Amino acid sequence: MKLTLTSSLFCFLVNSDVFRSAKAQAQDECQALSLETHETIGLKVEKVASIPVENMMPFRYNMSPMDNFDGNFVYFLDQKYGRIYSLDATTNEVNKVLDVDSSKVPDGLTLDYVFFSSSQTYRVKSMTKGSSSDEVIVVFTSTTLPDGWDSPDAFLPAPGAFATWACGPDPMAKNISFIPDLYRPGFPDGVPTCFDFFPGLETFKGYDVFAKYTIDEDDGSLVDPKPFFVREGWVSPGHLGGGIVTLNDGNILYSTGDCAIFGTDGGYAPQLDQESCGKILKIFTDGPKMGEFEVVAKGIRNSQQFRIITQEVEVSEPSSSESSSSESSSSESSSDESRSGKRDPKKKQSPKKVRGRRGARGRRTQNNSGDGMSPKRTESVEYLAFMDIGGVTAEEVNAIPLTKVTDPSNIDNFGWGRNIADGKAREGTFYVNHGNAGVLGTEPTCAGDTQIGEPGFIQPWIQFNRTPMDFLYGIASLAIPTSAVNDLKLIWSEFNTGKIMGTTGEYVEGGAPRTAFKLKLYDENGELLENDLNTLVMKETGDEDPQRGDPRLFHFPNGQAGVMVERTGSIYKLYETKS
Repeated sequence: MKLTLTSSLFCFLVNSDVFRSAKAQAQDECQALSLETHETIGLKVEKVASIPVENMMPFRYNMSPMDNFDGNFVYFLDQKYGRIYSLDATTNEVNKVLDVDSSKVPDGLTLDYVFFSSSQTYRVKSMTKGSSSDEVIVVFTSTTLPDGWDSPDAFLPAPGAFATWACGPDPMAKNISFIPDLYRPGFPDGVPTCFDFFPGLETFKGYDVFAKYTIDEDDGSLVDPKPFFVREGWVSPGHLGGGIVTLNDGNILYSTGDCAIFGTDGGYAPQLDQESCGKILKIFTDGPKMGEFEVVAKGIRNSQQFRIITQEVEVSEPSSSESSSSESSSSESSSDESRSGKRDPKKKQSPKKVRGRRGARGRRTQNNSGDGMSPKRTESVEYLAFMDIGGVTAEEVNAIPLTKVTDPSNIDNFGWGRNIADGKAREGTFYVNHGNAGVLGTEPTCAGDTQIGEPGFIQPWIQFNRTPMDFLYGIASLAIPTSAVNDLKLIWSEFNTGKIMGTTGEYVEGGAPRTAFKLKLYDENGELLENDLNTLVMKETGDEDPQRGDPRLFHFPNGQAGVMVERTGSIYKLYETKS
């Protein structure tokens, strides 16, 4: 067998003391983020409703709550079968408002495809409020374009632009396979047979089709679809995103997922500004720019849930000397711009907006310390918060000021994917190795710790990872409740164990991840749920071993946290408790 210079060098490195030393250093740095159980804070779980579930067998369902709406309703998607249900938060009444088998969908869509993996089957994928109270936006995944489109509005990377190897890690292993296109895995010959899961699975192109629906005033059903945006994707056992939220101007933010197969670092696309994979897109829903989009954030692996929140933040006002200096600088800048013909110096200019701030309203706090520091005030700041399902090293909840993420002049970076400038890929506050496609649960491995507050990258509000004690698989959802809580600021759930975790710390921009902990769960009678939400799964299914229930947190219209268990369709309210 011939060896290229590159492969010879690789073989040297993997057997060298230098490589072993680097590996040992990474192991010293990459410590498990094990969480303790909070001694006093817990959650009471109260069942209020349920959504029909077609199949309660493990891994045979795909469902999700959608809560970014005004009014009194929360929606629940049976993503696999293409059904949408509404829940009246006052009466707890559940009604089916859309079914792709009987309701009107955009002309030209093909939604009757069959895919082996339930968790990547999205006949209806996502949903958010529209620009008016009687409008919603629904995202479908179709194998064909809607009528009126001969190509998508946003594309995958060019075919064959990014290849990878699968199944390793030994480059001499007989089962190693070449994947000619990381973002079209399984094409054209199916998923490599060496994969841990889905060997030989056929994959295919799927388009995320965004359509506006009108809410029928009589029965609440969704009618009169009008598609306005299409993004090219790939139906595969990969990371397909779906997080969505509507901005105050009616436009939406949407997470694409990194488009890659499990086991990898996401490749280069999540870090390349011109590619749509691994991004948050701002999609224009109306007006002359309808159907256009902007990339506003990058380095996101697989976010399936967005939420806009408000926090009170203390900010310093400039001292009189700072104001004078600022005014002087502003004057000089105006003169320069006048000479260059860019700005009329006689025209009164608006104050420069502070990024990450929503206006200047708030209350002023006098500084009486006598230390010469500037006086401070509090401001209400809006943030986009989102969960990001991790690879191996870190499961995350992230946040960013809303004015910052919607500013198209700078694409904010959350780190996932191989950065072409420094050659590193990041997950949480860690660097990760390249990984091996098709290896689930152990790849990509951790390569070391990042600097806390690393310049140019936004680090998480909280993070956790898999430990031998908890058998945690991944983050399933988040909630930032504003009702029925006292100390909890953020909670999140986990797929396998049915655990809910939390923190009492608010998001601090530029700060280290906040302390996280596991929470004890109790039923309506105050009895401890020994297996967390899986106890309820066992009760409703009769299984002695529930395996996983996939709990998805959401928000009721009053701000109270709720959770829907995908496997059973049961919907619960959550109340903070103290013991």
